[in-house]
Amino acid sequence: MIYEAETETQYAQVIEYDDGERVLELNEGQAIHSLIKPGSYLTGRYWDGLIVLPFAALQEAPERVAILGNAAGTAARMYGHYFPGTRVDGVEIDGELTEIGRRYFDLGGPDLHTHTADARPWLRQSDGGFDVIVVDAYRQPYIPFYMATREFFELVRDRLAPGGTVIVNVGHPEGSDDLERAIGATMAEVFPTVLRDPIEDANTLLLGTTGEASMERELGAVGNLPDDLRNIAIAEAQRLEPRLPGGDVWTDDLAPVEWLIDKSIIGYAGENGG
Repeated sequence: MIYEAETETQYAQVIEYDDGERVLELNEGQAIHSLIKPGSYLTGRYWDGLIVLPFAALQEAPERVAILGNAAGTAARMYGHYFPGTRVDGVEIDGELTEIGRRYFDLGGPDLHTHTADARPWLRQSDGGFDVIVVDAYRQPYIPFYMATREFFELVRDRLAPGGTVIVNVGHPEGSDDLERAIGATMAEVFPTVLRDPIEDANTLLLGTTGEASMERELGAVGNLPDDLRNIAIAEAQRLEPRLPGGDVWTDDLAPVEWLIDKSIIGYAGENGG
């Protein structure tokens, strides 16, 4: 551990391994919230998917990207490097994580704008016009309920540019898909196209758009991507599939995130002798 701090909202640690890789852990350290590898902008983790999955809908580099739940800026840093002409708005409710990002995670970019704010009110007050909105906001293991409802995704749709896409990182216990089904069903109330990429055992990326999106479109965009991203995009395109069926539609009046996650954790612990 090379840094630790009690921020206004949580406990943060920066861990550095022998190979120089650094990770940001929060609170009980149940998940990694940011990561940087020496001499690389890629991570080998789900953050790489946040950069290439939009090309299942887009054919050119996005002009504007909003990252809701920026943490120490792993995805923002990648967007700035691979698409230097893209304006990136990184929104993080805990401003001290942004400072940690600048100090320990090389957070920066040619057109990066960081905001210390709660993501949904910030998005409501924004001018919109985003080609990509990334939702990666967790207070592990819970996603804020008000960022998983039909009303939230209606706001997201209204702030997207025509043909734009939202990418949601759904973290979940291994083998549990209840949260993903609920968020997928809720997104499908707003977006006619919802696709999934089961990128990791405990992370699934969901894509929503009012336009077209498909494996074929992502493969067709590969030639327009930087060399480092082409194989990642090809592998991701081959994993793309429709959202899982079923799931309850959540609203601002009823979004039982905590109950569903607690149920999944208890089930996982029971199956693994916890």
